[in-house]
Amino acid sequence: MFNKTFSWQAQAGVSLQHTTSIIKGVNQDNLGNYLNISILFDFYYKGFFIQSDHRRADTHNLGAEIGYQLIVEDDWELDIISKSYIGGFNPEDVIDIADKEIPILSGLKSRGTADGIGIRYTRFHDDSIFSFDIAALAPLSAADGWVMDAFYSHIVPYRNWDIYLNAGVTYYSDSVMDYYVGIDSEEVSPLREEFTAHHALRTQVEVFAQRPISESWTLNIGLSQNYYFGDLNDSPIVETENASQIMVGVLYVF
Repeated sequence: MFNKTFSWQAQAGVSLQHTTSIIKGVNQDNLGNYLNISILFDFYYKGFFIQSDHRRADTHNLGAEIGYQLIVEDDWELDIISKSYIGGFNPEDVIDIADKEIPILSGLKSRGTADGIGIRYTRFHDDSIFSFDIAALAPLSAADGWVMDAFYSHIVPYRNWDIYLNAGVTYYSDSVMDYYVGIDSEEVSPLREEFTAHHALRTQVEVFAQRPISESWTLNIGLSQNYYFGDLNDSPIVETENASQIMVGVLYVF
């Protein structure tokens, strides 16, 4: 919650995460793959803001959102928003970290992060929030296309815990999915035939809980499950349409 002029907050966090990927060969093979260090910074000045979504575990991976409040009412808000919608990956880095050959990824081009600029509508209730984004990926973004993202979060206070029950649905356009799981003519190999991916729908359910353990430290626990609908399984580099994440970590508030 911000005042109407200026406010800020900074947090540093460390967490252990077990994450599965839909991409073949992207596995957690050592302790470094499980460790995540993050800085969360929230800032507000006369409608301009940088904010971290403290209700979601993905915040620790995709970073902060930047935006401007167009309309602010007691129970709803309309913003211009810029954020990362998909985290990328570099096949060469995956192979180096694994310290072994991963033939299905060898020679594959890097997939960058998908950053989008769009409009967000947010509706506030006593114990819940609903938001809806529609965003075009920025001209300098790795993928060209657009996304729609709907998210609902309900808070359940229990003793010293804040428990967030979350659900989301995200639509990715054809060009976005083709960038991430498609195979172009330059990437064809004996293990990878040329493939053009089409639009996809991701559903997500998540439980995220926070508990203060001192004046400055907070314990965070998250569990999320994602399922993709579309033709992803037809891609030579896709292992599964399911992806999950379990995380346990702490945050220090400055």
